[in-house]
Amino acid sequence: MAQASNALFRALYRIRYSIAFYPTVIAAAYLVISGLVIAFETTPLASRLRDDLPSGLTDADNAREILGTLITSIVSLAVFSFSMVMVVLNGAAARLSPRVLPGLISDLRNRVILGVYLGSILYYLSQIILINKSDPQSIPTLGMLLAVLFAAVCLILFVVFIRSVSQSIQVDWNVSRLYRDALSQLEERKKRLQRAPAVPNDDNWHCLTAQRPGYLRHVNEKRLSELLEKRDMVATLQVEPGFFLIEGHPLIKLSGELSEREAREVQDCMDFSNDEYASSNAAYGMRQMSEIAVKAISPAVNDPGTAIRTANLIGVLLSRLMGVPAYDVGCFDNGRPRLFYRQLPMRRLLTAVTSPIRNYGRGDPQVITALLQCIKNAIHFGPSPDQLDALWEEVQAVRDEADECVNNCRDRISINDVIDRLNELELPTPRLQPLPPNRGD
Repeated sequence: MAQASNALFRALYRIRYSIAFYPTVIAAAYLVISGLVIAFETTPLASRLRDDLPSGLTDADNAREILGTLITSIVSLAVFSFSMVMVVLNGAAARLSPRVLPGLISDLRNRVILGVYLGSILYYLSQIILINKSDPQSIPTLGMLLAVLFAAVCLILFVVFIRSVSQSIQVDWNVSRLYRDALSQLEERKKRLQRAPAVPNDDNWHCLTAQRPGYLRHVNEKRLSELLEKRDMVATLQVEPGFFLIEGHPLIKLSGELSEREAREVQDCMDFSNDEYASSNAAYGMRQMSEIAVKAISPAVNDPGTAIRTANLIGVLLSRLMGVPAYDVGCFDNGRPRLFYRQLPMRRLLTAVTSPIRNYGRGDPQVITALLQCIKNAIHFGPSPDQLDALWEEVQAVRDEADECVNNCRDRISINDVIDRLNELELPTPRLQPLPPNRGD
């Protein structure tokens, strides 16, 4: 039963983000509507409705021609829409980052629109086979009215789809989407931590190791919570979400001993996946934003403006992280968390997010200035001592990169302006040395 529950959890998680999920569900709903329409045609109300319809909808030849035209038109729209989705995905992988593809594929608007197209086609097919030219009573009265209505809906959704696709190929829209998803996830995490205790000391707890390699993405908290409540235990994950594990790596520690069967059930609650969604972890969104910034700095794209804007938004997310401990909680039992997740500490988060931008944009004074301003903004929001040390180390690294790669005297002066503002914060850290006017002085 436990394995079936965990298998269902993993299947539902993957299906929910699949491009085929909503189209399949919506198409099935249209078939149900078609069946209800067919059943309605056998009632006396259908005959009375037929007398009130325009003559063009009550003629068998006209009805078949209308449905045939609608089928051809919607098939063309569906083919065009699928083709546009593939073009957008290819363009996003080339211009943005392959990591943003799962988020674009799971875009709810596009999946719903494709589902409406497929459902409408199935509906028209199911209605056209009912029409018998020699029997006027076979014309589906309500079915024809709904067919015209569905066609109008498809045309409206086609305009919405064009707008959605035009947004999806815009770098700023993708960066803003990642920012919103990451910010929303981060705010939810902060709310959970407001009523959570500190991470317990798990030095002497029972440790379970990973049984297969992969990226840890999610935990079936519902099933794991049942196991923990049954034994009145607390657990701590030994790796943060997105960590790549191999067999034998410490996975989770529990405050009590488990039987062999229970240990297998706990390990089975772990879900391994290769996809990253900004809505499931703020670090995923920040990392994807960093990759977009790096791509924008590359000579092939040469768009430092995008890198600067992305650095500014990353600075906002970092500011929201100030003072937040590097863990999360779950498996609540009457408000008491029984599971503690590790999250990326500030040093590792900066290595994953700001270091790539620093390395690839170290020769651009605008990017260097944006990174310094990004970290300065985060410092204003009261970091913990560990966070402040990590941020100051990154500031020093940015300063050293600028000293090595920025040669122009005017550019070095503009960078020094930001360094002076950082020194004015009067932090309990070593003073940041300004760049010499000329490199090598």
